[in-house]
Parts: sequence; C-alpha cells; structure tokens
Amino acid sequence: MNQNDFTLSLPPEGYSPIFIGGLYCSGTSLMRRLLNSHPHIACGSESKLFQDNRLEDIYTYLRTIWPTSLDPSYEFAPHTVDQVMAGLMHSIFMPYSQKQDKPRWAEKTPRNILLIDTLFALFPAAQFIHLIRDPRDAFCSVRERAAKTTPRWGTKTPGRTAAEWCRGIHSGLAWRERPDRYREVRYEELVSQPEATLRSLFAFLGEPWAANVLENNPTFSTSVGRWRSELSAAEVAAIEAVAGETMRALGYPLSPASLSRPMPTQA
Repeated sequence: MNQNDFTLSLPPEGYSPIFIGGLYCSGTSLMRRLLNSHPHIACGSESKLFQDNRLEDIYTYLRTIWPTSLDPSYEFAPHTVDQVMAGLMHSIFMPYSQKQDKPRWAEKTPRNILLIDTLFALFPAAQFIHLIRDPRDAFCSVRERAAKTTPRWGTKTPGRTAAEWCRGIHSGLAWRERPDRYREVRYEELVSQPEATLRSLFAFLGEPWAANVLENNPTFSTSVGRWRSELSAAEVAAIEAVAGETMRALGYPLSPASLSRPMPTQA
C-alpha cells in the first residue's frame, strides 16, 4: 500500500483495543514487550499521537468549539469527531497487528493515563492497564536515564516526578469502579511475581495464558527498593512531601523521617 491508498478504517462495533499508561519509568515499556509477545496482541513502539497535547487540542477544538460556529444546515453531530478520531487510530495500529496475524492492537504511551477518559470515549469497549511503581524508585530510574540516554530528563526533579505520579494515580481513580475496563498493575508485583500477575492480567483482558510472554521477556526485581541506597534524605523527603498521602493510601511505606512528621494536606 502506498500513501495514496490510505482509507480511514473505523473499528468494528465492540472492538477492544488495549491502552497502557502510567508514570514514566514505571514499567510501561516492560508491559509493552510482554503484551507484544502474546499471540493475540500486537503492541508496537510509542505512537506519540498525543505528544505535547497537539492532537488532543485539535480533537477538543473539533469536538466542542468548531460545531458552535458551523452552519446548522450541515447537521453536524459532534460525536462524529469521535468516530473519525477512533478511525484514525485504528487505521494506524490495525495494520501493524495484521502484519503479525494478531487480532488485537495495544498502544503504550505513559501519558495515556492522563487521557483515559478520552480514550474510553473513543473506544467504548477498550481496556486500560495502569502501571504503578513506587515514585521513589521511579525517580531513581529517571535520574539514571537523564545521565545516560535522555539528558532532557535532568529537569525532572523529585518534586516534579512525585506530582506527575500523583496526577496519574488520580486520573485512574474514577475507573476503579469499572474493573472490567481498568486494571492497575504494580511494578513490584510484576517483576517479583510475574506469572501470577500476568495470569490475572490476561484473565482481565479475556486472553488465554501464554507462557512464551515470560520466556521472551525475563523480569528482574533488583530495582525494587533501590531508592533506599540511591536517594539522599532530601530527595526522599521532597517526593514524600508531595506524594506521601497517596503513597500511604496505596500501601507504599514511607521513610521513618516522614512518619515522624505529619503529611501536608493535599489539594
């Protein structure tokens, strides 16, 4: 197919793509590789469709602002924009799945968690996997990547990382009431109990267990708790000052220093 042969392909009614999201350095790339190894699921590299809010801004404009200035004689329904957007995404990801002879596509971008409401509106049968990791360990990985491969990440401070972690957690909260569509996966459980975690996850997705997903992608738990030896007391304090209440609610033990003082009230 050349570029002149492109045809917008609307997803079949009831089609259920899979979206992966969560804070950067929380295991989303590992989950992408695991899902892509499943015989029924194709999950390629990040599409960056919603990078820098550009496509989201266009979608919002077409969905909410443009119709108000459109001549009523056009009889345009705003939900048509949803169909076009879903068709655009399906037309991008489905050919990748077909090349692998797999019926289901998945898309991994950490920022997807901030767009979960939009993604579910576009694909009413979609399912979402939210990767959650101790923000202190996530910051260790952020700092490592900033030093080795991604210098721009040097601007991600402990406080900023904690704030973005909280934002993602709160984006998923409302969907906890829909366990058929939204599943949280703890990075710590994924790497320490991979088979049990993935068996449960594939049951959620309605997919059979496939042992090859782990054969192709071994997991290691050596990075769990690395913050204890790699972060300074000030860095730990900065993260826990922002995310402490949410961490405590999710069962991540706080450092002794934080436990000895009250957590600030979060807005």
